[in-house]
Amino acid sequence: MEFWGKGREEELREGTGPALYQALALNDLPAAWLLAKSLLERANFERLPAATAFNCGLCLCRLEEYEKALDSLKRAELLLGTPPDLDIRDKELFFRAAAADGQVFLRPLNPETGRGLERYFLVRTRWLSAFCLLRLGRGQEAAPAIRFLAQYHIRVDV
Repeated sequence: MEFWGKGREEELREGTGPALYQALALNDLPAAWLLAKSLLERANFERLPAATAFNCGLCLCRLEEYEKALDSLKRAELLLGTPPDLDIRDKELFFRAAAADGQVFLRPLNPETGRGLERYFLVRTRWLSAFCLLRLGRGQEAAPAIRFLAQYHIRVDV
C-alpha cells in the first residue's frame, strides 16, 4: 500500500504543473487552488520549476493570499537567477507588447516553455511580487521591483 502511494504522488507531481497552468489559463480558480495546494503541501516544494512556482503564487494572489503568494514568487525568482537581459531590438517590441496588455502579469506562465523566456519570466515574477507587496501596503519593499520594472516601461497599478 505504501508503494502505491509513493508512485501515485510522483505521478501527481509530474502532471500537476501543466494542469495548474491550464486551470489558471481557463480561469478555473477552484481547480487551480486544489492543484496548487497539492504542490505547496509537499516537502519538495523547492524542486518545482520556476513557472510552476510562479503559477502557485498567481493562484494564491488571485485568492488574495498575498503573503503566501510572495513565498512562491520568491522561490520562482531564486530558480530563475539572473538571466541575460533582452537585446535593444527586442526591448522596443517588448515595451509595446507589455503596454498593450497591462494585466498580463495576472496570467499564468506555461511550464512547457521557458528556454529563451527566462528574462520574461523574471519580469513577470517581479511584476506580480510588486503587485502583492503593494496590496499588502508594503510600498517600500516593492520599490526595488518597481524600479526594475520601470526599465521595461511597466507600471504597477493596484
